Amino acid sequence: MVKITGTAGPTKLILAILFVLSFAYLIVAVYQVSSLEKSVEHKQKELETYQKDGLTKLNREKVRLEKQLKAIESSYDEITGLVAPNPKSRMSKDPGDPLKFKEELYKVQNKLKEDGKSVNFEFPFWLGFDKYEHDIPTAADLPLRVKQLDIIKEAGTLMLNNKISTIAAVEFGDIKNISAEGGKDIVYKEFPLKIGFVCTNENLINFLHTLTISDIAFKVDYMKLKASEAKAEGKGDLSVELIITAAVFP
Repeated sequence: MVKITGTAGPTKLILAILFVLSFAYLIVAVYQVSSLEKSVEHKQKELETYQKDGLTKLNREKVRLEKQLKAIESSYDEITGLVAPNPKSRMSKDPGDPLKFKEELYKVQNKLKEDGKSVNFEFPFWLGFDKYEHDIPTAADLPLRVKQLDIIKEAGTLMLNNKISTIAAVEFGDIKNISAEGGKDIVYKEFPLKIGFVCTNENLINFLHTLTISDIAFKVDYMKLKASEAKAEGKGDLSVELIITAAVFP
């Protein structure tokens, strides 16, 4: 007769061991997941802090660089304002139509008359352009004549501003191209202008000063003074013959 031995005891033991191991594994897994979550959370906080600090630093750096840029731009504007020629000191890129030159001349004459009413301003009618009474400039000459008109307009305005009431004569000299030594490119053009006028000592000094700070670069090449016959008329005690040269950039 064969006896069957039961297996319930060992099976329960094995199951108990497996349960304990599974529980331990579960604890470890939960711990690892929790640790991982904490680590991820910590890293996220570090990243957020880094982003905030980084953005703050970037914003500060941006503000600093913008201030520096503004300072540089301001300095550049000041420097170019001193160095770059004023538009009045440049040749016109669009001199216009030769047929309209006399029209522009009339406009300058009328402007000087209107502005000079308070001092009864007198000046030669053609302002040095007598040859164009019955003629017009050629297309090649027009840019030069337009600039000469700008120059006499500027000089006349400066004289009015300094209470000089009489221009007796206006004559334009030969225009010269000035290049650097050894160079071929034109650096600037010289436009000589001879003016005769009557004024007081104070008028003359003030006029010479304003020439030096004009929008057009003027230099005085020649000046002759003599007692004026117009003193009795209240126009001044000096008769002045002045040659000034305007430097005009291409």
